[in-house]
Amino acid sequence: MSKTFKAHCPRCDGERTCFIHGEHEEPWSWHDGYNSQHGQNDYKIAECCGCEVVFFHKSGWDSEDWDISYDPVTREEIITNPVTVITFPAPEKKSEKPDWVWAIAKIDPQLFHILEEMYQAYEHGALILAAVGLRTAFDRTTTVLKIDPELTLKQKVALLLDEGYIGETESKTLEVVTDAGSAAAHRAWSPTLDGFQILLTTLEQFIRRTVVSGKSALEIANTIPKRPPKIPKPKPQPNEQP
Repeated sequence: MSKTFKAHCPRCDGERTCFIHGEHEEPWSWHDGYNSQHGQNDYKIAECCGCEVVFFHKSGWDSEDWDISYDPVTREEIITNPVTVITFPAPEKKSEKPDWVWAIAKIDPQLFHILEEMYQAYEHGALILAAVGLRTAFDRTTTVLKIDPELTLKQKVALLLDEGYIGETESKTLEVVTDAGSAAAHRAWSPTLDGFQILLTTLEQFIRRTVVSGKSALEIANTIPKRPPKIPKPKPQPNEQP
C-alpha cells in the first residue's frame, strides 16, 4: 500500500492527501572549526489523491533560520526551524473551472477536454470560442447520456425533456445555450461577459446533475441489496364437512 502525506497540490491549489511514489532524505551539515550549520532537505514524487496530478515536492529547514515561541503553561522559550516548501509545477493560476470538472476526466475524457478548452477560452476573454465550446460540451454530454448523435440539437433538448433528464424550464434555457453556440459558430456572434456567465451556469448545472451526480447515484444504487421476493401466503383451506 502506498504511503501518503499532506501536501499543497499545485492543481487543486489546496492541501490534499497525496501518494508518495518516491522519496529521498538529505541531511547536511557544515562547520569551519568555529561555526557550524545543519539542516535537511526532503524530496518526494507525489500524486494528489484527488485530481491525480503528479508533482515534485521539496521541503527543507536550516538551523540558521529559526523562530521563537513560548510555552503557554511554562512560558519557556521554544525554538523551531520553519520549513520551506517548493513544488514543481508551481500552483496553477486560479481558474473559473469548478472542482467537480476533474471528476469528468474519469467518466468521459473527451467531454473533459472540451470543457478544459472552453474554460481556457473564457478565462482569456475569447467569448466567441467559449460560446462555441458551450454548444460542443452540451452535444458531447448528450452522447454520454446515450442520446442519438444523429438528432439535431433542438431534437436532443426535446428528447432530454421527454426522458425526464430535464424539466420544462431547463429545456428552454438549454435551447438558449445551443442557439447561442450556433450563432457564435456560424455568425461570429459574441455574448457579453454577463450573458456568457449565465449560459455557462446553465450548462454547468445540467452537466453536474446528469453526468457527475447522476453517475454517483447510480453507483450507490448498485450497492444497495435488492428487496427479497415476497413469499406467497398459503391459501386458506376450506373447512372439511363432517
